[in-house]
Amino acid sequence: MKSILNKLLLGFTILTLIITIIGSIGGIILFRNASNTSIFIRENSKPIYIYDDTDTLVSSDSLYYEYCSIQEVSPEVIHAVVAIEDNDFYKHPGISIPRIAHSIYQNITNGSIISGASTITQQYIKNTYFTNEKTFSRKINEIAYALELEKKYTKDQIMEAYLNTVLFGSNIYGIKMAAKYYFNKEPKDITTNEAAILAGMIQLPNYYNPLRNPESATTRKNLVLRRMYEEKYISEAAYNELKEIPAEDIVHKGFTNQRITYLTPYIDYLFSNLPQNSDTITSIKTYLDTNIQKTLYSIMNNDYKLFNDEELNCAIVVLDNATYGVKAIAGNRSYDERVINYASDVLLQPGSTIKPLLDYAPAIEYLNYTPATIIKDEEYTYQNGTKLKNYDNQYLGAITLRKALSDSRNIPAVKLFNQVGYERAFGFLKNLGIEKTDTIYEADAIGGATTGYSLLSLANAYQAFANLGYYKKASAYKEIGYELTTYKNDTPAKLVMKPTTAFLINTILHDVFKGSVFDQKSTYMMAKTGQTNYDQASILKYHLPSNATKDSLLIAYTKDLTIGVWVGYERITDGKYLDYYKKNIPRSIMKMLLDTFAKKGLYYDEIEGIQKSYITIYQDQVYLAKDNGYYEYFLEGTQPLTYPNYEFKA
Repeated sequence: MKSILNKLLLGFTILTLIITIIGSIGGIILFRNASNTSIFIRENSKPIYIYDDTDTLVSSDSLYYEYCSIQEVSPEVIHAVVAIEDNDFYKHPGISIPRIAHSIYQNITNGSIISGASTITQQYIKNTYFTNEKTFSRKINEIAYALELEKKYTKDQIMEAYLNTVLFGSNIYGIKMAAKYYFNKEPKDITTNEAAILAGMIQLPNYYNPLRNPESATTRKNLVLRRMYEEKYISEAAYNELKEIPAEDIVHKGFTNQRITYLTPYIDYLFSNLPQNSDTITSIKTYLDTNIQKTLYSIMNNDYKLFNDEELNCAIVVLDNATYGVKAIAGNRSYDERVINYASDVLLQPGSTIKPLLDYAPAIEYLNYTPATIIKDEEYTYQNGTKLKNYDNQYLGAITLRKALSDSRNIPAVKLFNQVGYERAFGFLKNLGIEKTDTIYEADAIGGATTGYSLLSLANAYQAFANLGYYKKASAYKEIGYELTTYKNDTPAKLVMKPTTAFLINTILHDVFKGSVFDQKSTYMMAKTGQTNYDQASILKYHLPSNATKDSLLIAYTKDLTIGVWVGYERITDGKYLDYYKKNIPRSIMKMLLDTFAKKGLYYDEIEGIQKSYITIYQDQVYLAKDNGYYEYFLEGTQPLTYPNYEFKA
């Protein structure tokens, strides 16, 4: 039965192929009668209109593009592209009959519309004249245009046009800008390995971006190299040598952008995080707050004189809690160069900013702990025998969770992590958009992650506290206009923790800067700092103090805004570390932004499931208090019911 079905499908495939090619005649006539527009369409002649959060047009020139001729392109680029995208490019008439037949058969068996099988000529036609819609009529016209195009132009002319319209990730169009952007080179100087990276990006430009996903880019690069070897463009020895070099060791972060404005970091981030390629996008409505973005630009430019070392780097994100929109972002102080975005792309060790997310909130969520729960801060040794210390090398004995978190004690955090259990703790974190990808260690509880998390993902996770348990992935865009349709980013937020858990965490994190010069006097603010230190080998090699700080992070939020700030050095150099002043720069940035942009008078009302009691701590136990106590929040049913018997001696 299956054999008969396959024969029927094969027959239908051949019939469909015949109909497709016959139908192409109409497309050929259509193309011949069309205007004689040059094949070499400049991509920047198709503007994408960018709007801010008030729907005001802020940009229509957001693409990085510069035209170049085929004579300016290294043969390695052409070999790599042909090998991975269309190995018969120099032989076929614009379409590949065997590939089309196979694609039709595959799509029929899968029950989908025709896709795939595109030659380089067809890809160019699609990029230039058509949309990404998957219909029979579009595919027929694409085939017709490809056949006619091959009659009018040489293979080199078609390859030149193609390489000038290909998207190479983010908003980088064309081979010339891609060569500058990723390698700081002209296209004629691109090496085999560099060519393999670029050719590999064509299929999924953002996913195979070597700056954002170096491991995926390396895997893809090596596949291109394999195809180049199979097509005899490189030797087996060259293939074996080149495949051992990871993508991150090949890219060069030195692209100079001559069109820098305060919008550049935001637009670069926007185009790096669109749901699909931008070749058919006409407009984007964003959550951009131009006033905040201008302020970030001034901060990074050191207009406020916060940075006493020009090598000191910084990243800032500002999120809107109501919409989960990215209101402003700055990923690097080197605005005049295209470098790695430390706000969204670099995985930073989170330090103590991970504690509320991985230790304390799960303990409240799963174990019904409260801010008054007693935990012992005492000598502690990791399971591998390593002794754990607090930041001040002291132990406070029996303390409340409120004290342990607001004072950022390490030992209570690790104890809670173990009590909750790794699986539940990281499951809780996953619901906040952060997934653990490497081996789990006890040190993860205090921010000692080996791979780390992005600043943006951390700030985004904290939004669930601000929104009393609701999480949604932060985004720069709220609506994208395509040539034929509109996509609205209106997915609802999801409840990922009990509202009571978020409420109790908020009351604790409100204490972190309470009464300090960094506190907000006219609105309710919560915050958590985090710092990381250099390892012992780096301390010895670069002549650093034994307690030298490497990174300083801060996540702060009010009811309406969430802010993430990172300060650190891009590379370790002799004697460079964060001293007392430098590691406190994030606090100054936080205060400046919240003073200026946070709405005033926003507070949290007590919610259902929370009770407030007047308590005291006596002999490491929590009791109701008649006097000399303080008010504390409890989960309903967990508050103390008795007063201490001061005369009783155990």
